[in-house]
Amino acid sequence: MFIFRRSFLVLMLLYALLLGCGCVTEQPAGSVPTTAVPATNPISSLTFYTEQLPPYSYLENGIPRGISVDLLEAVTEKMGAPLSPGQVHVVPWNEGYQAALTGKNSVIFSTAKLPERESAFKWAGPIAFERKVLFARPDRGIVVTGPADLKDLRIGVIKDDVVMQQLLEAGVNESRLVQETNASLLAEQLRSGGIDLWGIVETPGRSISRQVTGDPDAFVVAYAFPTASSYYAFSRDVPDATVQSFQQALDFIKTDKNEKGFTGYEGILYNYLGVRCTRTTITDAEVMNLVNTTAAAIAQNTTDTFRRINAEEAPYRDSVNPALYVFVFDTNTTIVAQADNVRQVGVNFRGKTDVTGKAFRDEIVSGALRNGSGWVDYVFSSPTETGLYYKTSYYRAATGSDNQVYIIGSGIYKACEA
Repeated sequence: MFIFRRSFLVLMLLYALLLGCGCVTEQPAGSVPTTAVPATNPISSLTFYTEQLPPYSYLENGIPRGISVDLLEAVTEKMGAPLSPGQVHVVPWNEGYQAALTGKNSVIFSTAKLPERESAFKWAGPIAFERKVLFARPDRGIVVTGPADLKDLRIGVIKDDVVMQQLLEAGVNESRLVQETNASLLAEQLRSGGIDLWGIVETPGRSISRQVTGDPDAFVVAYAFPTASSYYAFSRDVPDATVQSFQQALDFIKTDKNEKGFTGYEGILYNYLGVRCTRTTITDAEVMNLVNTTAAAIAQNTTDTFRRINAEEAPYRDSVNPALYVFVFDTNTTIVAQADNVRQVGVNFRGKTDVTGKAFRDEIVSGALRNGSGWVDYVFSSPTETGLYYKTSYYRAATGSDNQVYIIGSGIYKACEA
């Protein structure tokens, strides 16, 4: 027994020395590392395939560019395994998809995670949330309410992509599909009348429309499929540990605010998309009611209310519309409760800005302390749509059951003007 105890003590002493020299680092359970995430299978062994689909992926002077490419570069750098020149290949969609489906150490992006594809790959994402749409020329007056309206129309699609699959599943005869490997050719055919509809992801479709016609809004949406998420799809031979490390790094890039006050993902979106307005179903009254409801709850029981907010419980995060949620600052501009991203709790945002350089959080806190309540405009990402959008938040100061002053806020994305 004495020998066992002495051996145990020696082991514990050795472990303490390792901790002290930095050779062993303890991580909190469930935390995402803030340093490089090691990959079991080196990223350098992987070949990445993508397609010509601006602004997500495209070639510029022979170099791959775009939202999903820049995000890939940021993720692999976070993993401590930056991409090598020539590791990303921009090829026709069906060529890249088949290479990743049948090859080894391969990744295809951006890929819709459909049920029939799920078991064929290992997945990391999402990269983006986008509508797949059918574009039409506005002068044609084409109205599509369902698959039955498509049977006599010529529809341009990228061969083997998600829109083609969805149309076939909806019962559209393949003979009505004009299949190409180049989306610009389809945009030109729609403009010239060679096809009646053009199926594509909406944002790239508008980008290609700008290139072909000079106007991103040259075509109108005749029909929209449900919003779907796009991912990085890894061939099945890639180890789970590599995909998990990739996912951890991706989550970090998308959710952790940098020293300026916005995420790396938001910076990438701003570079390619700028700022847009969006469709919204939330009203000013709903936002104000949520803030007032939260203020009353904090006055009754501060600790439990913060717990429920950080757990994303209703009503602090709406179960139907997750874009409606509440956040709470202390008077030093530190987040003390957040129903959209609990990892921000404890982070001080004094002096930090949105992507345009506006220190809106400081304005929220100072405005509440000075006037009691008010509204502030800024730019922010959406939890339900990809992009950066004009947003306005209602805020008010309230005293908690702990006699501390807090600033409660909730926002609404600004609708496009008619």
